[in-house]
Amino acid sequence: MTTQAMMRHDTFAGATPTAPRTIEDTGLTANFLLDLLLKTLFRQGMEQPSAMAKALKLSTVVVHELVEMALAKQLVHLLGQPGGNMVAEMRYQLSDKGKSWALDALAQSSWIGAAPVPIEQFNEQVERQSVRAERLTEPNLRRVFNELVLPDELMAKMGPAVNSGASILLYGPPGNGKSSIAIAVCQAFGSHVYLPHAITIGNDVVVFFDPAVHQPVEQGPLDEATGLRRPTIQDARYVRCIRPAVITGGELSLEKFDMVKNPTTGLYDAPLQMKAAGGLFVVDDFGRQRHTPQELTNRLIIPLESGTDHLVLENGRKVEVPFDTLVIFATNYEPRTLMDDAGLRRMRHKILVDRPDRKLFIRILLKTAQKAGMEVNEDVLAHILFDLYGQHPNTRFNAFHPRFLVDQCNSICAYQGIEPQLSPKVLDRAWENLLAAH
Repeated sequence: MTTQAMMRHDTFAGATPTAPRTIEDTGLTANFLLDLLLKTLFRQGMEQPSAMAKALKLSTVVVHELVEMALAKQLVHLLGQPGGNMVAEMRYQLSDKGKSWALDALAQSSWIGAAPVPIEQFNEQVERQSVRAERLTEPNLRRVFNELVLPDELMAKMGPAVNSGASILLYGPPGNGKSSIAIAVCQAFGSHVYLPHAITIGNDVVVFFDPAVHQPVEQGPLDEATGLRRPTIQDARYVRCIRPAVITGGELSLEKFDMVKNPTTGLYDAPLQMKAAGGLFVVDDFGRQRHTPQELTNRLIIPLESGTDHLVLENGRKVEVPFDTLVIFATNYEPRTLMDDAGLRRMRHKILVDRPDRKLFIRILLKTAQKAGMEVNEDVLAHILFDLYGQHPNTRFNAFHPRFLVDQCNSICAYQGIEPQLSPKVLDRAWENLLAAH
């Protein structure tokens, strides 16, 4: 990563959530937190308040309040100090009454560990770190698009489209970088966001943090003198992450936008668009889902335009959450075959990602071969352009062709025990596979 990129990633556009100092500051009830403490003690068996605080992602001050409540209710008992060491922490253990209490609480909800964030606090945090407050500049976009080799006119369209915060439809023939462009857009945002481990809606817990989607980054800035990270007063219930990118394909269904409760654990899982808060939601292979494109666009674009999404719990309770997500649709179909004029109007930015012309194709080929350590001299280039493509006029340039040919040549050379090369003989064999792939 370049120094400039590191500087961008060390900055944060929104406010850092401050660690709660009291039970009231958490936004959770004392009874909820007491249940959480007892369940966590029952499952994980720690004895010292510092370990409890680490597990619950709360300050030791708050945990001490909870321990005093547990002592008063005879849910824990004091073990004393290890070895009679007067500077060591006191140790506590669940009583039989506390174990029974923990089992009853686990029957209601299996969530243990990190204290959740109330939905109201989550909504406020999302608004503070809104992706719509971000502004991409041409240098930032070129930095992440550098690996893709895109035409300048496409770059000129993508920047304003992303900055608008409106929906984007990338369309064009397959294999020319639509999905890669969508992923690169999210990487162009340098600032970080804070995302909770879990959220509460009333007494229900929604599991939010998803390692498959959310990528944590180091906490706290580096101290120039020591090279160590300075301690922060950040609310540890949140994880500092790169702006998320949720990428879905043909498997996407309308049900994945809903709040679904696991009957075994008693926990809700945050829907896909909610996990993408502060980042990007990509619908790849748009038009190949079992629901119609019109149904999918209605579900996503109306919240995108209003900035608000409405979710419904199993008990019928409706919850309003910010819809702070950039939505990109990527399709191989002609836009007019997907939806009517009214639907297309809702797609604010429609950008064609077309096949490369000869000049751009050569640039992609040279860059791909260079990364693979293969030489492209004039004879090799002439063989590809005139002997291969020239003899097969129905095979048009595609952006994925250079990577396909280079990878195929690399595999053929490895099998033959020769140095990786793009010789005409090896290219002819790779070309046969390319024709079969079309």
